[in-house]
Amino acid sequence: MDQISLYRKYRPHNFDNLVGQDHLKTILINALKGGHVAHAYLFTGPRGTGKTSTARLIAKALTCSNLQDNFEPCDECDFCNDINEGRLIDLIEVDAASNRGIDEVRDLREKINFSPTRAKYKIYIIDEVHMMTKEAFNALLKTLEEPPAHAYFILATTEAHKIPDTIISRCQRLDFKRISTKALMTRLSFIAQKEEIEADDKALEAISKYVDGGLRDAIGLLEQLTSNKKLSFSYVQEILGISDFSLNEDLYNHLLDKKTQEALKIIHEVHNQGSDLKQFIHEFVDLLRQKMLQSVILEKKDLTTSVIRMIEVFQKANQSLDSNIPQLSLEIAVIDICGAIVHGAIAEEAKIEVKEVKIEVKPQEKPILEVREHKSLLNFAELKDQWPRIVERITTPSLRMSIKCGAPTKLENNDLTIEFETNFHRDKVMEHENRVELENVINDFLGHSLKIIAIVKALEIKPVVEKSNIDAIVDFFDGELV
Repeated sequence: MDQISLYRKYRPHNFDNLVGQDHLKTILINALKGGHVAHAYLFTGPRGTGKTSTARLIAKALTCSNLQDNFEPCDECDFCNDINEGRLIDLIEVDAASNRGIDEVRDLREKINFSPTRAKYKIYIIDEVHMMTKEAFNALLKTLEEPPAHAYFILATTEAHKIPDTIISRCQRLDFKRISTKALMTRLSFIAQKEEIEADDKALEAISKYVDGGLRDAIGLLEQLTSNKKLSFSYVQEILGISDFSLNEDLYNHLLDKKTQEALKIIHEVHNQGSDLKQFIHEFVDLLRQKMLQSVILEKKDLTTSVIRMIEVFQKANQSLDSNIPQLSLEIAVIDICGAIVHGAIAEEAKIEVKEVKIEVKPQEKPILEVREHKSLLNFAELKDQWPRIVERITTPSLRMSIKCGAPTKLENNDLTIEFETNFHRDKVMEHENRVELENVINDFLGHSLKIIAIVKALEIKPVVEKSNIDAIVDFFDGELV
């Protein structure tokens, strides 16, 4: 017997084995019991969640010659076996990705009027239906609305938003959910036992979290990563580039406690393990999401605020991952989150130093009260010298590019004038969010709150001919300048 893939071998053969879609199972069994199965269904949802398998279960329930008391197909009669092996002529599966044109739909419309060959009904399963052309959808409309009594349609798609409303209105829509990690682990454990695979629970958990709710992908990874009937977490971790889940929890606790060095050690450990840092950020942000929801339930507002800030910082780090130094963005994120105590400590030290400063006033002389104020005034030359460093601290790429196309030209009181070559870059910088970000960066870096004024550089129009040349031309022709 030829070897078949595990995901095909363990496809559900009855509704009881349908994993993670209990809400749809109830709807469909009730429809079978009441004898009001819709002639057209639209199955939508993420890939690998059971849309095509459920369509085949409906086909088996409609054609089974020995339907059970609970309206489950018997899985033993000729019709059930033919559907399992893909040879029932009255079950027509169409791949809309390769049969998407109006000619294919016209051919379908002509053949649908013929009576079933063997079974009681004809069932059409159209997969990836969103790939059909507009003309093909229009040709299908009338057939969906008034199909022959012996015909049923089941449309499946991962992108329901691409389906015309006219098609959706003629179908009964059923939405498939992502399968929970717990349900995935249970199914993988069952398959591992059946296949006599020694699988670590931690390895099954890692696969279940990695696939993001898709059972087909989970079973595929189980088969792919199993070696000599063994599946270890260390091997799964190495191949998928995922990190140890305990590190996520430790990193979260260190960030809460503002332990910068300990948090950085975890980042370095994750990087040295060879883990995919994008996947690590995805896992960590998912953990932060769970912590955020828990804090909301427990009404811990301060904790919720802290966790939301962590999420924002790590999402920004994910967008700015550098291929040359991939761990740099994560290190900056850790320092940024833990930096509040550092800044606070520096501020406290600064206050103490200021208090210790004593100003001696000589008798009969007025104290010079403005000396400290003048020392703290920002010098324009100093600002121009530090300007490249300020530009590099801008996190928004488009803003940073526009600022590089300008230069500070004047500092008057607290108004900083920046001159640009074009209106485009000036307008980009003066957008509210961009201007606020630039002003905040200047304030954080130099300790001064400035207001940004943006102008466009004036064009200098020089005469095409210099005056000395004009005089020479007049003398040459013995003429007179009018």
